[in-house]
Amino acid sequence: MVVLGRVGNAIFDFIYPPVCSTCDRVLDRGENYVCGRCWSDFERVPATETFTQLIEQKFLANEAIDGLTSVFLFEQDRRVREAVHLLKYAGAEAIGRTFGKMIARVVAVNEKLAACEAVAPVPLHPARRRERGYNQSELITTSICAELAVRHLPGLLIRKRQTQTQTLLDAEGRRKNISGAFAIGKDFGGSIEGMRVLLVDDVITTGSTIKECARVLKENGALEVYAASAAITV
Repeated sequence: MVVLGRVGNAIFDFIYPPVCSTCDRVLDRGENYVCGRCWSDFERVPATETFTQLIEQKFLANEAIDGLTSVFLFEQDRRVREAVHLLKYAGAEAIGRTFGKMIARVVAVNEKLAACEAVAPVPLHPARRRERGYNQSELITTSICAELAVRHLPGLLIRKRQTQTQTLLDAEGRRKNISGAFAIGKDFGGSIEGMRVLLVDDVITTGSTIKECARVLKENGALEVYAASAAITV
């Protein structure tokens, strides 16, 4: 029966070959959801002084976050938004792994980010994780840690209460919605004293979530908290 299933899948793929979710091009062997051409063409965060200053003003002003990096621009590229949507809501784990590899390359050449001793994902509330079946940010951090051989702490932060989705809220609404939502996991009390932590999310929009997570980490002894994401809105 297993052999028949594989044959059936092969016939189906031959008749209806899988296509790229962002450009409809037929995928090559080994490609999943998004073709290599689209990955190469996604709108990247520009490495310019002007853009760096923009990020610093928007996300680093309150000193909770010591530094931030991201790979792609979220609002400017429809294909990036579609890839993130597939990761978050369609179980496209392969996209999370690729995002992680790309973030790892950026982190590896950044002296401060590369000095982080541990990587932690922004957590989902347990109910939402059960509903979705996974935490998309944890998929990304797993890939980052595999690439950089750095300590992975998926349970470092927990979400204490289920918040309203941030998507439809403005910046102030997001800040209030997420305030007090996070805590240190019960197995990590005191264990991050003096540590540099890299905090990872799929998309950074207003920064409310990562700032709140960073605040909790620093209140529990983290020396520095850096943030990284697959995509960012500026």
